Amino acid sequence: MKIFYDPERDGISQSLLGKWLNCRQISRWDLTGWTPKRVSLAMTNGTIGHAILQRVYDAHRKNKAGTILTKPGFKKTINLVEKIWLAENPRPTRQVLQDLEFALLFAEILLPIYFDYWKEDFKKLKWVALENEFKIPYQTKDGRKTFIRGKMDGVFRRAGLWLFESKFKSMINEVNIIDTLSIDLQVLLYLWALGKGYKLTPSGVLYNVIRRPGLKLGKGTLPQLGKRIEKDILKRQEFYFFRFEVATDKSDIAKWSIKFEAMITDFLDWWEGKVGHYDNSNSCITKYGRCAFLGACAEDQFHTLMKRPKVFRELEDV
Repeated sequence: MKIFYDPERDGISQSLLGKWLNCRQISRWDLTGWTPKRVSLAMTNGTIGHAILQRVYDAHRKNKAGTILTKPGFKKTINLVEKIWLAENPRPTRQVLQDLEFALLFAEILLPIYFDYWKEDFKKLKWVALENEFKIPYQTKDGRKTFIRGKMDGVFRRAGLWLFESKFKSMINEVNIIDTLSIDLQVLLYLWALGKGYKLTPSGVLYNVIRRPGLKLGKGTLPQLGKRIEKDILKRQEFYFFRFEVATDKSDIAKWSIKFEAMITDFLDWWEGKVGHYDNSNSCITKYGRCAFLGACAEDQFHTLMKRPKVFRELEDV
């Protein structure tokens, strides 16, 4: 019988490592195919937003941005993203569909203003790749083979190659973002992969932050909420859209590569049963809410979970 996950066959992603570092039991559930039935509103917002960014920037590379950024063209893009999302999530709950409706509304209001605010992206940025999926062979010092995989938001050229990393967030601490960029797992893994893929040291990362609207529906209708959101964004565009630029050099990547080797080795040791397996109770209930796997861990209850067919959902089409 084919096992659901095998590191040599399926590789290792940033998302997988993040879950494993957070809680080994969460990772164990995840790597046997269990996944929450409900995707969070934040994740749905991010998925929809990234899909639209990819299509608009890709249209720019093909000299079609003028068509896609018209109101009918943008609506067509949103409809296409919605169709793909529904195909990738064939059994959504009522709550998930409601979250999708809000995410599509946010995208329809927020992103046209974003593209106008950052119109220089269509004039100055020289895109090399968008939503670039990578698979880089990796062999640990003790000879075990796997590969590192993921998908970068974008790569552009400006006195070297730069990583373009977009984040859709509601709560943002600018100081924390800047202070952690130099040790951020996702950013550093992508910079490492960028260097491996293009055979040169990347110049740095442009961190593109898009703030998710915090306004609530209340007793009004969705169109009324949309108008309130639009008014607020137009009034405070610099609040909703901002960027950080962090340069890097060869020594930064080299230092991180040593830590990365230790991380991959430890993960493979855990997967092979050579080191201990345990829960992290600090991850059960956090400021973000209750862990989706808490019922399975504490009471052997799986009604909020389902088995998924693919190992890495984050690398699917949407």
